[in-house]
Amino acid sequence: MRKWILVGIFVVVFVSFVAVLTVSARRNSPYQRLQAEIERLKREGEPLSWSEIAPPVPKHLDGTSLYRRAFAQLEDAQKKVPPNAWITYSPQVLQTAGPALQTLRKAVEFPHMRLIDREKAATNFWSMMPFPQFSHFREFARLLCAEAEFHKRQGDIDKAVESCTVILKLARRIGDEPFLISFLVQRVVFNIGAARSWSVVLSDSEASTNAYRNVLRELQAWDIDRDFIRALKAERVFTGIQFFDWLRKMQKKEQSVLANLRALFGADQIELSFLLSPNGYLTGNQLLLLSCYRQLIAFAKKGAPYDFQALRNYLAQLQRKANQGWEFSIGRRKVSWRPYALVSILVPVYQSSFEVATQTHALQRVTEVALALRLYRAERGKYPDHLQELVPHYLPQVPIDPYDGKPIRYRKLQKGFKVWSVGGNRKDDGGVKVRDWWQRGDLVLESKI
Repeated sequence: MRKWILVGIFVVVFVSFVAVLTVSARRNSPYQRLQAEIERLKREGEPLSWSEIAPPVPKHLDGTSLYRRAFAQLEDAQKKVPPNAWITYSPQVLQTAGPALQTLRKAVEFPHMRLIDREKAATNFWSMMPFPQFSHFREFARLLCAEAEFHKRQGDIDKAVESCTVILKLARRIGDEPFLISFLVQRVVFNIGAARSWSVVLSDSEASTNAYRNVLRELQAWDIDRDFIRALKAERVFTGIQFFDWLRKMQKKEQSVLANLRALFGADQIELSFLLSPNGYLTGNQLLLLSCYRQLIAFAKKGAPYDFQALRNYLAQLQRKANQGWEFSIGRRKVSWRPYALVSILVPVYQSSFEVATQTHALQRVTEVALALRLYRAERGKYPDHLQELVPHYLPQVPIDPYDGKPIRYRKLQKGFKVWSVGGNRKDDGGVKVRDWWQRGDLVLESKI
């Protein structure tokens, strides 16, 4: 009797132990951890869908129809001019593109745009890719830059500055539908507007105080960190949530998820970790990707200068995990076991996006200082001896160099001035100007007057 009591106690203990292990395994399974992460984002009020990233806007604040009309007018103008003549951006080209530029000027006065179709985005993942209009934005920036050069040749510096101001406003508006790629396009358009406003128009010419104030106001209006963080959050929705939802939806409809993954990795790639457990493969990659975005957003929220050493260390660790596994070839086909291969595709993009943000901050801050110096001279007849004299009437504070955390450098010259950031090598070269300042040398703006 005693023996059977002991056996019964052992069985109860064993079954209880197995039950505890099972419950614990379920709670700590990748799927449960993924659900916990999604719930955490909900509790924190973070966007989980495209409609939360870019909610509907009132009609009187929405310039979408004007942007679409400007795109159509631009395409019509390009059909009227041979490609080799178009790229000269001659006065004739500017005249042909005039209606499109006029419509664009009206469009940028509206604070919002919604170029992505919300209904299509809800059912078709790829419809969220806003690539077509990006080439239009860049082309408009080039046309406006050519227009600025034309006005300068005509001696109308204020009109030239206004053309550059429209470029800066366009760059700011692009961020209303945020993606990392749209942030990169913002940077391209902004670079054209900021760099050309100085190098082409103002380095050797004087504008009115109103022109200086307008372009300085627009330059300061772009909150780069805000748009960068929104872009990262949008990418979390786009690649970290909706992409995986779309793959699972296809799987339920018995469509070929494998074919779509092969489109990413190559037609001859056989990923065993996916073939053996499709749901486990997708869940593991999604969980790691969401964890990655949480870290990246935390880095971005600290603002420039970013902690690149910590960022590189984190991304190197992430890359090692994403590259775990093995691979061998059988003829033309490659057989692999890389359970986090989807994440490995995106890692190189992340560090470069922080570099782009730093470059954009540097150009914005140096140009702000240069314009404030000109405005100071226009009103007081001379340049200040120190940048602190610009505060608070012309600048709220002396901008910090996003590369090394020190104040932007300034040197008053016998005729004019130099302002600079230390650039990508993070070393002060004394204001030596180079073209590839994001890699070596300094980012320098020089006034010849």
